[in-house]
This record gives sequence, structure tokens and C-alpha cells, in this order.
Amino acid sequence: MVDFNTTSSNGAESVSSKAITVDLSAASAQNVTVNYAITGTATGSGTDYTLANGTLTINAGATSGTITIAGIVDDSLDEANETVVVTLSSPSNATLGTDSVHTYTITDNDNAPVVDFNTTSSSGAESVSSKDITVDLSAATAQDVTVNYTVTGTATGSGTDYTLANGTLTISAGGTSGTITIAGIVDDDLDEDNETVIITLSNPNNAVLGNDSVHTYTISDNDGTPTIAFSSSTSTDSESVTTRSITVGVLFAASTPIQVDYGVTGGTAGSGTDYSLSSGSVTIEEGATSGTIVIPSIIDDQSDEADETIIITLSNLLQLNTVIKVRNDIINLNILKDKIL
Repeated sequence: MVDFNTTSSNGAESVSSKAITVDLSAASAQNVTVNYAITGTATGSGTDYTLANGTLTINAGATSGTITIAGIVDDSLDEANETVVVTLSSPSNATLGTDSVHTYTITDNDNAPVVDFNTTSSSGAESVSSKDITVDLSAATAQDVTVNYTVTGTATGSGTDYTLANGTLTISAGGTSGTITIAGIVDDDLDEDNETVIITLSNPNNAVLGNDSVHTYTISDNDGTPTIAFSSSTSTDSESVTTRSITVGVLFAASTPIQVDYGVTGGTAGSGTDYSLSSGSVTIEEGATSGTIVIPSIIDDQSDEADETIIITLSNLLQLNTVIKVRNDIINLNILKDKIL
């Protein structure tokens, strides 16, 4: 009877060859032959080892022979343990025993690669519509590497400032890097602070997480400093017009409210004599481009008098975290008298 001495064995891939023993239950006066076929998860033809299908001969009088798995490759790839399966069949001058299959396991001796970001920070103007963030492996691997990522930061996703949701990156076997893409970066007209997209890696598979597991991408605002001004520097109304709205505006909207003080002077008497308006402040709301100062209760009296002026002067501009400018900061409103006694 002919079969294997044992049904399984193993060795590190640094062991360059392995002899598998085939036994006879008793010596024979004739040569004994037995065919063998090679299968398993490892790849032959010199990739992981060298051994093809063949025939083993045990010479007359001998009680054993060997099938040798040669040229076992000690590569640098992190990979799963792999098997070489040798199956005996079709013996001559003997019968096939029960232990006709032997599995040899090549044990991988390479550490799992480290996965992390190529750099921990980068930046670009909001006019740059997308940004690829590179994730590196410290070494190639024979297995796909996956790593989860979450997206946070001061910028708003879902198409408001950019498009990128939490997800999983796959680096295919043999590769050493992959990219996470921040897409659809919106080039808006808002003056705003620089904003961040923070990507954090976690839970790698077939790799270990490196130190550079967080990348911060800064979207740099490219909108100029807003300038606040009156829509015109003068205006004129009859005193029969009981109220007057004066527009204060900016060329483009800001991401925070803008507040500006105003003072009221001129040759016209306030406090209800000719009009009612005290010094105060006007706010242009977030996302808006204008606000109004209302001169209420212009008095349509019966006195014959010269035209009078109300002078409004802007000052003390305030916008959170932003420096803005004032131009055309004075408006003269002429009130024309339309009654002569």
C-alpha cells in the first residue's frame, strides 16, 4: 500500500524547499510508481514555488520516496498563508492507501503594511473644483487593503461647500497608494473664513493604521474684502414725502452679518422738528448685499424756508473675523420746501 507519511505539514516561506515523504507499507520486489497532482492556493511555476504534476518512483526494495516542493519564494509581500496540495493517484505495483492527500502550508513571514496619509495637511483656493488626498501603504501587499474614513471640518458637505461623504477606500493588491477625492468644491461669491475638510482614517483591513491618520484640507476663500457704501452720495425729496429709505450696500454677500454705525448731522433739525432720526447702526444680514436706514416722520410744515439737509455718516464698521472697508460714507439728503406762505 502506498500513501503519505503524514497528511499535512507547514513551514515559513523563508524555508526554500520541502520534501514530502511517501511510504510503502512493505518493501516490494518491483519498482512502485504513483502519480501525483498539484493544487492549492499557492501559485507554482516559480511564483510561490516550483513543482509540477508528475510520477514518483519507489525503487524495488525501498519503503519510501519523496516529492520535493522546491524554489519556495521568500517575497516581501504581506499575504495570507498559502497551500500546496499534493494528491496521489494511479499507483502501479501497489494499492493506494487512505492518506493519499498531503497539504503543505507556506506560512507568510511579512508584517502587514502601514496605511496612512501621504501628508497631514494641504490647501487650495475654492476655485479649485476638486482635490485628491493620497493614502499610502508602506509596502505592497498581495491582498486588497481597505480603510474606512470619516469626514468632518468647518466646511459643509452635501454640495454646500464640497461633496464627500464617509466611506471606505480600497487599495488593490499590489498597489501602494489610493486617493480620496474631495469633489464639487463650490466657488461661491461669499466673503467668508477659510474652511476645512478633515478626513480621518480608521479600521484598516490587511494593514495597520499609521500615525498620519488625519488629513486637514483647507479651502481658501478667494473673495475680496467687501466694501460698504451708500448706493449714492446724495438724494433729494420734497418735504411732503413723509419717510425716506437710504440704502447701504456691499458688492457681494458675506458669510457673517455686517454692522455699521451712522451719525446724523446737517442743517435740518431732528428730534421731530423737521424729521425723526437719531444716530444708530444698520445691519446687513448674512448672505444679503444691502440694508436700509429709514428717515421717518419728515415734517410737511407750512413755513416758507430754505431747503434743508440731513447728513448721514457711516463709521465703526464691524464684521466678525473680517476686515472690511467703507467708501462713500456720507450721504446728503436735501429736503426741498414746497410751501410758501
